[in-house]
Amino acid sequence: AAVLGHCNSRNLAVVPQGGNTGLVGGSVPVWDEVVVSTSRLNQVLSFDEDSGVVVCEAGVILENLETYLSDRGFTVPLDLGAKGSCQIGGNVASNAGGLRLVRWG
Repeated sequence: AAVLGHCNSRNLAVVPQGGNTGLVGGSVPVWDEVVVSTSRLNQVLSFDEDSGVVVCEAGVILENLETYLSDRGFTVPLDLGAKGSCQIGGNVASNAGGLRLVRWG
């Protein structure tokens, strides 16, 4: 928060960067932006088994989230080739899906 406050007060652009597996280049700085890594934001904060809603930080790796949920009898409706390194924040930001998304939505 302090870094973002500093950048905001000085009108500095910020680029969040996660697993760097995206093909659209959304996390690639184009000029002189400040790059903020999400890799340490890697915790699952809560999971409600009644609703199936999980709350996690942006840097959670998709495969780790799938393991966490499968241990509880649930699954993530995303299955990507980069699941061992892509982060959920990037999946959400880029509307990533994969084959399982067609079935599970």
